[in-house]
Amino acid sequence: MKKFFMPLLATLAVTLYLIGFSPLAFADGIPGRNDENPNPPTGGTALLMANGIYNPADPSFTPPTPDEFDTLIMGRSETEKLERKQLAIGYFQARYGIDLTSGSADFGNILLMESVFDPRNNYRAYHLPISARDKGKIAKNGRIVYDRQFVMFVGALGLSSTLTGSWGGALGITVPPGTVAVDGDYLVQGSNHFRINHPRNLYLRFQSVDPIFNAASGDIKFNCVLLNKHGEIIGAAIGRQEFVALDIGNNLFQMAVQNIWQFPAPEWALP
Repeated sequence: MKKFFMPLLATLAVTLYLIGFSPLAFADGIPGRNDENPNPPTGGTALLMANGIYNPADPSFTPPTPDEFDTLIMGRSETEKLERKQLAIGYFQARYGIDLTSGSADFGNILLMESVFDPRNNYRAYHLPISARDKGKIAKNGRIVYDRQFVMFVGALGLSSTLTGSWGGALGITVPPGTVAVDGDYLVQGSNHFRINHPRNLYLRFQSVDPIFNAASGDIKFNCVLLNKHGEIIGAAIGRQEFVALDIGNNLFQMAVQNIWQFPAPEWALP
């Protein structure tokens, strides 16, 4: 297996770089967890966009880890972190028939990875019906969106894999290397003030209802369901992400994202 080790590292590095998965920088402060949010959206739409331009190899940036997101942003205990991971593992098995309990599957060709969308991408929500007080207003500078993900990565050995579960069915559907599926957390800053348990912060869990193909290209489309803290589907996220190389000499790039949230969930997002 050693002959696969270095190609695997290179493949994962390129894939994570291009699709924007990188550890979190706390440039805008800590909004605090919001498991207690009493009023998640029930109707309306939200517009989210990412348009940051930056150098991912900037030596002045020290990337924290997804574990620090769980601890500092979500305020999760070690037990809660494990429970959240198990939820993701359970979803990948039910939806795609892949058991990632040990961290890998299909003889090591499918891996479970964890990541956070780099905040230098400037991911923000510009229209978000959090409460009646907001009245659907568009924030001038948007609201900061934190995006933490558990990723089912296909192709660690450069091979295709067959997915079954509720998506692939009993016979299964073969997907190419570079295919991913996600189960993650959105946390949207609901105020300009960073206070623990601020009632206008919004937490939503999201899951890809279809695999995301050709992820390493950086130009992808995704369809996700949005769930509340009880695991109930309350909305859907439909979006596109595009990798733009702006200045190769200075290693500047943009990971442009357009993401539309719909509440309540459309029919295709329901079980």
